[in-house]
Amino acid sequence: MGRKPPAGQQDGKAPAFLFRLLGPVELEADTGRVTFRGKQAALLAALLLQADRMISTQRLAEAVWGQALPSDPASRIRMLISEVRRACAALDADVIGTQRPGYVLRLGPGRLDLACFQSQVSLAREAMAEGRCEEALARYDEALAWWRGPPLGGVTGLFTEAQTEWLDGLRLDALEERQSVLLELGRDTEVVTRARALAAEAPLRERLHGQLMRALHRSGRRGEALEVYRQFRTRLVKELGLEPTNELQEVQRQILRSDTAPTRRQDEPAPETSLPMPGQLPAAPAAFTNRSRELRELDLHLACDAGSVGVAVISGPGGIGKTWLALHWAHTRRDRYPDGQLYVNLRGFDNIEEPLSPSAVLRHFLTALGVPPTVIPADQEPQAALYRSVLAERRLLIVLDNARNSAQVTPLVPGRPGCTVLVTSRNRLVSLHATHSAQLLEVGAFSDEESYRMLSHHIGPRTLADDPASVAVLLEHSGGLPLALGVLAARASAQPGFPLSVLAQELRDPATRLDALQTGDLGAGLRAVFASSYAALDARASRLFLLLGTAPGPDIGLPGAAALSGLPSAETRALLSTLETANLVRQLSPGRYWMHDLVRLYAAERIEADLPPETRNQALARLVETYTAMACAADRVLSPHRPAIAAPPLTAYVPAVEDAAAALSWFETELPCLLAAQLLAPELGLDVTAWQLAWGMSTFLLRRFHIRERLATWRLALAAAERLDDPHTTAVVLWHTGYAHATRDPVDEAAGHLERALKLFEQAGDRPLLAQVHHTMGWMWSIRGQPRRGLDHAQTALRLQREGGDPIWEASALGAVGWIRLQLGEHEAARDACEQALTIFRRHRYLDGEAATLDSLGKLAFHRGDHERALEYYGQCLDLRKGTGNAFQSADTLVALGDAHHALGNAAEARAAWRDALALYESQHRRANGERVRKKLVNAGNSDSRGRDGIG
Repeated sequence: MGRKPPAGQQDGKAPAFLFRLLGPVELEADTGRVTFRGKQAALLAALLLQADRMISTQRLAEAVWGQALPSDPASRIRMLISEVRRACAALDADVIGTQRPGYVLRLGPGRLDLACFQSQVSLAREAMAEGRCEEALARYDEALAWWRGPPLGGVTGLFTEAQTEWLDGLRLDALEERQSVLLELGRDTEVVTRARALAAEAPLRERLHGQLMRALHRSGRRGEALEVYRQFRTRLVKELGLEPTNELQEVQRQILRSDTAPTRRQDEPAPETSLPMPGQLPAAPAAFTNRSRELRELDLHLACDAGSVGVAVISGPGGIGKTWLALHWAHTRRDRYPDGQLYVNLRGFDNIEEPLSPSAVLRHFLTALGVPPTVIPADQEPQAALYRSVLAERRLLIVLDNARNSAQVTPLVPGRPGCTVLVTSRNRLVSLHATHSAQLLEVGAFSDEESYRMLSHHIGPRTLADDPASVAVLLEHSGGLPLALGVLAARASAQPGFPLSVLAQELRDPATRLDALQTGDLGAGLRAVFASSYAALDARASRLFLLLGTAPGPDIGLPGAAALSGLPSAETRALLSTLETANLVRQLSPGRYWMHDLVRLYAAERIEADLPPETRNQALARLVETYTAMACAADRVLSPHRPAIAAPPLTAYVPAVEDAAAALSWFETELPCLLAAQLLAPELGLDVTAWQLAWGMSTFLLRRFHIRERLATWRLALAAAERLDDPHTTAVVLWHTGYAHATRDPVDEAAGHLERALKLFEQAGDRPLLAQVHHTMGWMWSIRGQPRRGLDHAQTALRLQREGGDPIWEASALGAVGWIRLQLGEHEAARDACEQALTIFRRHRYLDGEAATLDSLGKLAFHRGDHERALEYYGQCLDLRKGTGNAFQSADTLVALGDAHHALGNAAEARAAWRDALALYESQHRRANGERVRKKLVNAGNSDSRGRDGIG
């Protein structure tokens, strides 16, 4: 499915609602306004500050309560989410979605005041960089107009305090930048007035005091300017133990010399000095967009620090925009480095030329710094010593682009504070963190909104608005890679007469997708970028890289990768670490590895040429069989009394599943991979594995109410069974296929499959499985409104199970008989059957059966009017279902628990149970059930209101 352009930009209309953080936390719409306070405001602020990104329930709880978490934070967060959702929905702003293991708030452009503020600031900076000062001033004024008071007004807590400090910093940055524009325009009086007020608010902001000094000096108020410096230095030394930076000291020296222009403008020539001031930065990237978080982190880490050399490493896969980010930061912060900027492309991943040696770079840098070539030593170590000596009293920015490893970088790091080193690399260069306290900044792909903004900058908003369907394809298949977006923008600009649908059509087809992301320049497309990273791998790492490109599912765990590689887990982990260091895979969570869609496409393309088909197929077969073995083992933990099948054995590198909680967690994580593996199995000739994998997933899919997935897996299993032409396998698969159809499709289809299964088991004389099919048919007819017909099947299942001598399945059949007799109104017979079943289940400690029987007994007690007893049964049932991870039936039990509380007049307890049930129904997409519970809550609220009115 293609991605859509961000909401609010498809038709050019203003967004229907706006969230505000730059003041009180509010939602504003044409129809009204909601101000959020307390924990609701803290929760909403956390979601808005990470808009379009999933935030886990744990992180949300920490944002709301800090370290003093409540006893059940997940439940409290669900309640807060429901409250905030309702408030937002009242103004047609249904933007909060559930995404395991937390929530995501999806915003279109122009729907958050912070984003609007930052957008205007970016436009102001672009205008200023291009010399359009009046326009820049107007943009800064528009940006600052979004502020309505202290950010996140009225919200308290450690998280909020940290975010408030950051937001205040953004505002002060914009105000300082606006002051710089006024200085360029010669409006010194305004600068003095505003800077004095700001200096009182931010007494340690050096740039602000420098602006005030310049404006005073240029206004002829030399003494006042020097007094500002004296007071600022005194405060800085006293509070932080630091001296002002070289830049501010130079402003003071120039004022003391009575210079009329203490700071030169960008268009003025540099004064003559004894040593040259290099300015080697390549041109700044045109129309740079996004990366505000990364720029902020660079600012925080590379702030002028008198105690150390600032070092930062920007890492990420090829095409992610590392160099663009480094150059943009370097150009916009170059005024911090009065002695110039050094730049070199280290060619760490160049397919044509060898990487540059540190010695070659040192010779280049020393020459640029004014050292005569004749005195530069021949060897690297004395070169590095001379380099450190030349830089000892200077403040320079050194940009080292495309480093291959830390060894290329270490000799180029200065020895004394004052300089900053900014490195880009496809590898993470972790050792630089250990040796030089380098900040390691990983750069990720753009979000849809960021991608749209970049395309809009290059192609134009009108072109995008004219064809939103094609734009959605461009967004989806560029994968958020800035290089891919840049190529698409270049191609669209080069052929303005071609509609975007031409590019979109090329991108839709995987066979031509990488071709669409090429330009006519050698090495400018994604293939060239990926090829250089691939070429840098050794043979074993490159083989695993290729196999990962064809693995089913969106990611892979270590056991799956080990099966794919055919190597022990330790060796596979080392190879994955190599790929992760090269930014060809990412470890999204411990032991889970993910490959970008376009990198995966390149790997799949290369595997055709670099790996024999039989090697690929053998690796994939090992992976599918490993998934099947693990699924069946985990299923056995979830449902130990289920009939067993001859599943593939677990290999040595697969860890055992310890308990039901671990099994459920494993299924939650691996489900997309398991579903994809089952689809792949028939292509590999693994029909037996295809139906066994359906069996392994069945219990989990049933407990988690994944109806569509469960039905799809058994349809695939049935096709595989029919190709195998084995009557027993066919009967087993028909039974489960009918079971999967029973709840949602025409009953005839489900009954047809089950009747066929009955005949095959009867012919084979397999009485245990014959009993199972009768059990399923009894349940099916009872939920389809024909309980009398269902009772016949349930009683047949009970007779067969008693003859077979399996107490667990005898109890299950008794429970089914009791449930159906309850539906028929035969309460005494129902109670007798259920109590017999409960005794057996408890004797054998079968928790699932015990929970189901307690649920039936609760319903019986409720029907008799014994609500206290019903409450007791439902409470025990809920505890068991929570313990086994049965979230699907837990929701139903919570509704019944709420009903019992309501009948007893426990209004608060009833509402709490119903709210918890509603949260589960919403997470399971059970809309009809959710609506019924919502009505209960509304009616209960109305009843409470009428009661209060009567008392009043």
